[in-house]
Amino acid sequence: MNLSWVEIIRIEVKLRIWVVIEPSRDQGQQKVDNDVRSERTVAGMKARLEQGGWTFPPALGYMKGKDSSGGKTIVPDPMRAPLITRAFEMFSTGLHSKQEVLDVITRLGLTTKSGRRLSGQSFSQLLRKPIYVGVLEVPAWGVRQPSNAIALVGRDVFDKVQTLLTGKRPTVMPRLRRHPDFPLRHFVRCGRCDHPLTASWSKGRTDRYAYYRCQNRSCKAVNVRREVMERLFADFLAQLQPRPEYLRLFGEIIVDVWKQKMAIAAAEHEAAQRHLNALAERKQLLVEAFVYKRLIDSATYQQQLDKLKEEIALAEINERDARIELLDVHAAVGFGEFVLLNAPRLWAQLCLEQKQRLQQAIFPRGVQFEDGVYRTAETSMVFFELEAKQAEKEGLVALTGIEPVFQP
Repeated sequence: MNLSWVEIIRIEVKLRIWVVIEPSRDQGQQKVDNDVRSERTVAGMKARLEQGGWTFPPALGYMKGKDSSGGKTIVPDPMRAPLITRAFEMFSTGLHSKQEVLDVITRLGLTTKSGRRLSGQSFSQLLRKPIYVGVLEVPAWGVRQPSNAIALVGRDVFDKVQTLLTGKRPTVMPRLRRHPDFPLRHFVRCGRCDHPLTASWSKGRTDRYAYYRCQNRSCKAVNVRREVMERLFADFLAQLQPRPEYLRLFGEIIVDVWKQKMAIAAAEHEAAQRHLNALAERKQLLVEAFVYKRLIDSATYQQQLDKLKEEIALAEINERDARIELLDVHAAVGFGEFVLLNAPRLWAQLCLEQKQRLQQAIFPRGVQFEDGVYRTAETSMVFFELEAKQAEKEGLVALTGIEPVFQP
């Protein structure tokens, strides 16, 4: 076939246009296809989540597994799950900082899936994950509902942890100043300028000496040897001890109040449980009316079922809040009496963290020191409550308040 130059040029131009344009069309089509596949994947993941299944990589403490019907799910990791549970339980007490809890569970063997130590930031995020309490939550997709995976943490413990993390619940854990030689550092404040005291070692000609001092350069009213400062603090603790007979009376008052609250809590829990049972019966009747008796249509059934599910979820929360926490109140009172009656001796024998916890428990607002004398604006509630009960109980025993027990 003989082609003219014009026809040959036209064919060449067409070929070049095809080479340039067609791939771009293919790329555009590929993008559309990818977007469609992505949307389908997301839709499938959402549907899986709505059925209680976990569609992401397992959280620390879980591993891939299958449910009773053979479907994919997550199951507790036998090595890490118990440590996750222990971490939540330790932190929920309010007696330990996040770093302390992390140190403990790290020593017990908790690591990331790659075998590395868990960072502080990762541990903070772990404590906030609702999957550990059996809740699937993906805020970006508006998903929040129960999971079919086994929860590692009880709801009560998880809720306590969240309130501690948000600061809505007070903690008895002080902000520790980690210097084992100076437990009173930053806890005691200068009585003249109210600045926290600092502490350090000073080098003499032949030895080193430890001092507590006011860190306000324009004040410097306090500059006391460590042994003197801490001996005077132990004496101050001894002066604040309530007499044993008053402490026993306070223990009796605590037990009486506890019994009253237990009775109220038991009644509230019983009422919440009855309401929850009634909702469960209504749900069963609804199912029977739709499935077996065919008395209602599908739309009405689904509408009523969704409404009942919301009511049941709210009722479960109320029932859980009303649940009675088991506590050996007599043992707790006995331990409190022992600590308060032996505070000076215990303080001298405790480690740094325990000393600072005891200080914080007895003096929630700290203490001041000036001219060899300690004073405080507020002691623990036990002393305040004992004084408040004086007028109420003086008809039974001759109370004269909390008198310091001075050591000769």
